Amino acid sequence: MTNVLQVHDLHFSYHDGLDALRGVSFQMCAGDKVALVGPNGAGKSTLMLHLNGILSGHGDVLVGGSRLTRANLPAIRARVGLVFQSPDDQLFSPTVFEDVAFGPLHMGL
Repeated sequence: MTNVLQVHDLHFSYHDGLDALRGVSFQMCAGDKVALVGPNGAGKSTLMLHLNGILSGHGDVLVGGSRLTRANLPAIRARVGLVFQSPDDQLFSPTVFEDVAFGPLHMGL
């Protein structure tokens, strides 16, 4: 099967020195079903924020075989979506239509 997501030796520390990710490595293939579970503060959200470049740590993240870099960030973000737990953290327009239209409008579509 084809790897759609690979993470290798990912490390990340917050500004206060808290190690949030220490050597995280895994791969996912097309068709895999995955649940990311753990207690509060375990690093689940921090890991997810690395998959589309919102946060950047030390290590490798590959999406569809392409290494996540500043140069290909727009292409990666076109393939990797993220939905936050709290709607207040992601919705910024007064209507659902405006929120859904925001991305395509700002991509010139």
